Amino acid sequence: MSRPFAVMVVDDERISRHTTSQQLRAAGYVTDEAEDARAALALLAKQRWDAIVTDLRMPDMDGLALLRSIKSAHPEVDVILMTAFGTVETAVDAMRAGAFDYLVKPFRFPELELRLRRLRELRASRDELGRLRAIVDETAGGDGIVGRSSSMQRVRERIALFADHAAPVLVTGETGTGKELVARAIHERSARRQSPFVAVASGAIPSELAESQLFGHEKGAFTGAVQRRRGCFEQADGGTLLLDDIDDLPLDVQVKLLRALQEGTIVRVGGETVVHVDVRVIATTKVDLAAKVERGEFRSDLFYRLRGLELHLPPLRERGDDVVLIAQQFLQAAATDARRTPKRLSSEAAAALRSYSWRGNVRELRRVMESAMVLCAGDEISPDHLPDYVVAGPTSHRIFRLDLEHRTRLSLPDLLSEVEDEVIQWAMVQAQGQQGRAAELLGIPRTTLQSKIRKPAKT
Repeated sequence: MSRPFAVMVVDDERISRHTTSQQLRAAGYVTDEAEDARAALALLAKQRWDAIVTDLRMPDMDGLALLRSIKSAHPEVDVILMTAFGTVETAVDAMRAGAFDYLVKPFRFPELELRLRRLRELRASRDELGRLRAIVDETAGGDGIVGRSSSMQRVRERIALFADHAAPVLVTGETGTGKELVARAIHERSARRQSPFVAVASGAIPSELAESQLFGHEKGAFTGAVQRRRGCFEQADGGTLLLDDIDDLPLDVQVKLLRALQEGTIVRVGGETVVHVDVRVIATTKVDLAAKVERGEFRSDLFYRLRGLELHLPPLRERGDDVVLIAQQFLQAAATDARRTPKRLSSEAAAALRSYSWRGNVRELRRVMESAMVLCAGDEISPDHLPDYVVAGPTSHRIFRLDLEHRTRLSLPDLLSEVEDEVIQWAMVQAQGQQGRAAELLGIPRTTLQSKIRKPAKT
C-alpha cells in the first residue's frame, strides 16, 4: 500500500491556511499547518513532506525565500506558491527558483487538487524511472542482455538451461530482438567459452557459395579456388557456430548441414576426405519455419533436428518497462565510450518510448537513442529530442486511415466488409495465392478464410 501524500500549508492568514488544510485532509492528504516560513522549516526538520503549498507574501521571510531555502536543504520536496499578487515576473522568478507550480488567490480547491494530482503523477513517473535506472547495471550482466519482464526472465532461464548441452538450439524472434546476443550468451555460459564463436549470416551468402562457406573447399574445386579453405564448421571446431537466418540457406545445402549435425562430419567441396568436427550449432530465424516446411521451402528433417531446444525472443513492444531499461543502457554505454556523464531520460520521454510499438525492436531503439543523444545538448533527453513518429505514439502505426470529413452517414457493416475484403486480398497476394499461407498470415483457420472468400458479393 502506498504512503499517503503529505502536504504542508504555509500561510500567515489563519482562516485561509486552516480552510485549505481541512480541504486537503478531506481529500485524503496528510497535512499540517505553519503560520510562517520559520515554522515551516521547523516542521520540515521533524518529518518527511512531499509538497509545500506556501503563500508568497509573508512577514520576515517571504515565499520565494522559503522556496530557495527548501530547495537548498530538501531538494526532493516540491513547492507550490500561492499569492493574491499574481504577475508574470513573480511567476517566472518562482519557476526559476524551482517551484513546481503557481496559484493566484483567490482560487478554488479543485485547482489546487489538480496541481497536486499532476505532481503525484510526475513523482510516480520519476520514482519509476529512478528505479529503472538503478537496476540497469544489475540486469545487464556480461552478456549484455537487459530486461526484467517475465518473458525475458524465461529467456535467461533457457540460456542457463541450454548452455552446457551439445544439441542444436533454435532461437526465434522478429528482426532486431537480439537473437545473436542470446546466441553469444549461450556460448559464453557453456564449457565451450574458450573456443571460437563463429557467426554466419546465411542470407548474405550467395547460394552458389553457401556450401563452400560452411564446409570449405579444396584447391581447384571450382574457378577461383586457388588454395584449400577451411569452412565455418572447421573454424568453429570445439566451439559454437551461429547460423543466423538459417531459413535463407538453399535446400541442397540444408541436406549437407543435416548430415553435419547428425554425424559430426563434413566433406570439403571438391574433396573426399571426411573431416570430424566438434561444433555446437545455434540457428536463428525471423520467420515461421513450420510454415516454410509446409510449403516445401525448408527441409522438415532439418527443422525437427533444430527445434529440440527452442528459445523464443519476444518483441520489444511486449516487454513493458524493458524498453526504458534498454534505452538507459544505451545512454550509459555511449557515455562510457565518450568518457562523459550519461544523459538521462525525462519521464515524458520514457512514457513516449513505452507507448511506441517498436516494429524494429531493440535495433530500432538503438538508432532512436543515438539520434536523441546527438540532438540533446543538455543532460536530459526530452520528447523534443525523439523522432516525431515515436512521440506521436500508436496512432502513427494505424493500418487504415479513414476519410470521414464529408460523410454525413456511414454503414458500419458495409465498412467492415470492405475492410475485410481488402485485408483478405492483401493476404492472398502475400501468400501468392496459397490459401493455407494466407490464413496463417491472418491468424485464422483455413476453413474460415475459405468461407469468407466464397461469401456472395454485395450488389
